[in-house]
Amino acid sequence: MRVYKINDNKFKSIYVSYNLTVDVTDTKLYSKGAVLAALMAKSSEKYKTQKEIEKYLNYLYSSVYDVNIEKLGDLYNLEIRAEFINKEYLPNHEELLDKMLEFLEEMIYHPAKWSAENIEREKQFIIERINERKDEKLKYGIQRAEEILCEGEPFGTYLYGSTDVVEKVGHDDVEEAYKNITNGCVTVIVSGNLTGYEDIDKKIENRFKKYVTNDTLIEDLVYDKKLSKSGEYKEVKEYQDTTQSVLSLGLRLNNCTPDDFYKISIYNAILGTTPSSKLFQNVREKESLAYTVRSRYYRFKDIIIIFAGINKENYDKALSVINKQITDLKEGKITDEEFTSAKDSLLADLLEWNDSKIAMAKMKISNLIAFKSADISIEQMRKAMSDVSFSDVVEIANRVSVEKVFLLGGVENA
Repeated sequence: MRVYKINDNKFKSIYVSYNLTVDVTDTKLYSKGAVLAALMAKSSEKYKTQKEIEKYLNYLYSSVYDVNIEKLGDLYNLEIRAEFINKEYLPNHEELLDKMLEFLEEMIYHPAKWSAENIEREKQFIIERINERKDEKLKYGIQRAEEILCEGEPFGTYLYGSTDVVEKVGHDDVEEAYKNITNGCVTVIVSGNLTGYEDIDKKIENRFKKYVTNDTLIEDLVYDKKLSKSGEYKEVKEYQDTTQSVLSLGLRLNNCTPDDFYKISIYNAILGTTPSSKLFQNVREKESLAYTVRSRYYRFKDIIIIFAGINKENYDKALSVINKQITDLKEGKITDEEFTSAKDSLLADLLEWNDSKIAMAKMKISNLIAFKSADISIEQMRKAMSDVSFSDVVEIANRVSVEKVFLLGGVENA
């Protein structure tokens, strides 16, 4: 395991992100892991109910605890998160660190003896969540584009898996997922006001290292061997009886390296993340073909998803106008305003990361995975972003290919 510290005195609290990261060899892990995470969030051997957990956290001056699951490309990450007040801001400078670490040790490594009733309850919540995916049409359209573009890869599986797998999850499956995940790579990020906690990394290591059986570091995981493979162009339509439809395009970035992150980020911003972007200005403002349109870059997969909320009768025209923006970028048809606005927006976003303990922790783990380094500062990232040239963006544009198109709310039975 390894502990990383991010100290900033402008905060009053300390945020602990305890990450258990594994390579996905069987996509059933998503369903089993979702059930496991829900159980770990609500009980342990000592704290048998969510009410007992909440009572103890309130006693610790309303400290926070939760469990999060996420896909980091084809890696699966179970993140246990906690936040508590720096002793400088408490009556009599009461020390919470040891109590919080003891609590986290209990919640992570002393799980409850999960009853069949509790497992079934959490399964039903997850099944409901999976079944309700289509209710948020825009979000569902994006997810389906991800799944179609990355079909056959772990990332192409929905984060909570599928209802048929969840329904079959039993006690042995939860135990198996627990052993698999807790034997994974352990990375701890501590961010916030660490004044008076100079040895916090040592305290964390001393308490948790005895449980860690895997000496792999997160930067050693095989992210760079898990990049998506190119596929053929395909249009997919899924019927919904609604006037409002979602058009999503899956774009592949070919032959990219981790250092292309800055160039791709600016390409994506020019394409569709700001009000001055090509998609916003042309698809929404000039042609009035979408009530919303954006693009999203997935750093760990080298893909971009474009999504637009449209009326289904505008499908062909909207697709044509979107494709034209992609072609214009390849041909270098980028205005000074588009280029400058995109870069300024990203530079401002990087500065904003400094205002969030969670964002700084996320940045640290992302850079560990992608750049294999924990030493890249916000200023270094801003400098690298500033150095991206017009020709860099055009060069990236010519490595982009549209592979998948998904329409939610298209022609019935199409």
